[in-house]
Amino acid sequence: MTCSPARNAPSPDLHGAASGAERCVFTSVLALGALFGLMVSPCARTPLMSAFAVVGVPLVTFLVAAPGRLGFNTELRLFGRDVAAGVLAAMCFVVGRKNDARTVVNAHRVDVESVYGAALGIAIANDPLRLHHARRLGWMAAGLAVFAGVGLPFFESELYTFGDFPQAPLVFLLDVLVIGGAARFVSERMAIRLFEVSTVLSGGDAWAARGRSVPLTTMLGGALGAVGGLVVLMAASFASGLES
Repeated sequence: MTCSPARNAPSPDLHGAASGAERCVFTSVLALGALFGLMVSPCARTPLMSAFAVVGVPLVTFLVAAPGRLGFNTELRLFGRDVAAGVLAAMCFVVGRKNDARTVVNAHRVDVESVYGAALGIAIANDPLRLHHARRLGWMAAGLAVFAGVGLPFFESELYTFGDFPQAPLVFLLDVLVIGGAARFVSERMAIRLFEVSTVLSGGDAWAARGRSVPLTTMLGGALGAVGGLVVLMAASFASGLES
């Protein structure tokens, strides 16, 4: 096992990162207040404004509660690296090259640590294993969301369907892509926020740290999961509209 470069890298400019995060939160709060103002105004009686409020309030609420630490473009690139590394490692494992599969996985772990280390700094350097565990939980949540979304036509065939054969494979792939991508971004941000909370509350005796962190992370995870589920559901509805 090689050491991650992020563990020995100099600390980033935390003041600048904090200022940028504060600006993002301030902007999101202003947008959230504007959306609630639209909901109680006469303009909200029109179907377009009602739809905008219904879609916008959960989305902005989630952005305020779980802001991104990497930037959307970096999140997209990291998502692509995750998929590429997973596929390559799986192919190496299938053909019997297990050492190469472990090498790919370890190299990707170092890459992830360096990307998040630039944003979270010392928190990643002190406990990279907790970061990878949080991201594994994110992948598990995304997988469950995909299973629930694409599994509906198999369990409730009278209500949900992929359509006839020429369109069915394309509909299935679009559902997997949209639901999987949205669930991955949502669960990734949830996992990083829970990682930050658990890092702040860690220290001292192990059981004392668990007693401090478990109640708060449970409530925070439940709240983020509820709002994040609405965001994933909106993405799935968007895909369904395109398919229709």
